[in-house]
Amino acid sequence: MNKILRYFLKVMIAIVLLVLVVCLICLKPLDSTAYQQNDFYKEELKEIAAIAPDTKPGTTAPGSNGLEVGWSRVNLLPSFTTPIAIDAHRGGRHFNGVHDSIYVRVFVFKEGGRKVAYVSADLLIIPPTVSKMFDTLLLREGFDTKNIYFTATHTHASIGAWHDSYVGELFAGKYDQRVPRHIAHCIADAIIKAEKNCSPAKVGYGEIPTSKMVFNRLVKERGKVDSLLRIVKIEKANGEKAAIITFAAHCTVFHEKMMQITGDWAGIMMHQLDTSGRIDLASFSAGAVGSHGPYEVSKDQETESKYMASKVSAAVLACYGSIEVSDIRSIGMQHVQLHLREPDMRVSAQIVIRPWLFKKLFGDEKVYVNTFRIGTIYFAGLPCDFSGELSADLDSSAHEEYLHLLVTSFNGGYIGYVTDSRWYTLNTYETRIMGWFGPGNGDYFSEVIRGLMAKSALRN
Repeated sequence: MNKILRYFLKVMIAIVLLVLVVCLICLKPLDSTAYQQNDFYKEELKEIAAIAPDTKPGTTAPGSNGLEVGWSRVNLLPSFTTPIAIDAHRGGRHFNGVHDSIYVRVFVFKEGGRKVAYVSADLLIIPPTVSKMFDTLLLREGFDTKNIYFTATHTHASIGAWHDSYVGELFAGKYDQRVPRHIAHCIADAIIKAEKNCSPAKVGYGEIPTSKMVFNRLVKERGKVDSLLRIVKIEKANGEKAAIITFAAHCTVFHEKMMQITGDWAGIMMHQLDTSGRIDLASFSAGAVGSHGPYEVSKDQETESKYMASKVSAAVLACYGSIEVSDIRSIGMQHVQLHLREPDMRVSAQIVIRPWLFKKLFGDEKVYVNTFRIGTIYFAGLPCDFSGELSADLDSSAHEEYLHLLVTSFNGGYIGYVTDSRWYTLNTYETRIMGWFGPGNGDYFSEVIRGLMAKSALRN
């Protein structure tokens, strides 16, 4: 009996030692150092300082004959089926039909020898496997990642199979190399068609406070809500009209029980606007959707999607005609690397997985901040679910620079959720499970956006 006990004691000691070794190899304490004291912050300041001051929004760029804009829409449905992204609770099953079709919508802006493509796709995100193809894909046409501004609608029921990593497959299903190629070529096709469609145009901006359309899903009444519906109106000299719309409500009406492809409420909303007779092409981009959900008027998904789509489209149409458009004298885009601390994905309040393991599971991609300015209209594109709680302070900063700010998410990279820094310690999906790069990022990202806006400030 004593021999048996000694044997089991040795086994238990060996197991405990093994667990301790694995923990030491795979886990480490959370780095709570203030971001301002880290090297990544200093590197980011260097990136911003190195940017040449932008052409002032009120001045004419050399060689400018005025703004030209073109747009196009290309269907994103492949000739084969895929898993659905997001794949959570769907078990890798492929879509079995189409509820409403999905598209990539593109605007090409040309002025003074410059041109920028604005891309929005009915996808969960613009996958890194897709965005990096544009370093070479359209070089002969004069486009690459430095003048393509990527956004997505963030529908949770679109095509998947686009990221070749362990966690990528959890989100988007088993990787299929055909999918990123298909998405990239749809985007490239749309960009080429949009440029061919360019003609003189004027642009204006409007924003609408909304009611019962979005709520703070993270901390409910304790938090802030970005209720503004933001609209960029484009009107061509030939009478054609378009709209770029951003809003903070997640496209999460249709979830894991939906096995058909859908653009969610935003896809239905864009179809309503496209067929309204007043707008030739409407494009939606997920705004600062972090912490923000669509107002739930019904548990029934069809009823809820129609409610959200109809409320947003009605609000757009109610103010669209009153938005004044004007000649735009300059445009500009910046593509700036975003430096981050080592990944700090937490398994408890103070313990995180080590960076090598995170990169093994998630992949290791450089990420960027993209900014796109049309006169005084200023887009800031981020590689994350950026929280709408941060919008009000950024809007105030933009107004000080005489700019209208539209923050968009999912710009071709993805680093999880960026929430208000005061909620970082909460044990929630957004903050604990999806807050991958340590504390303080709400403040850090906001500071980066302010620094980039200052490069385009009218008061300079």
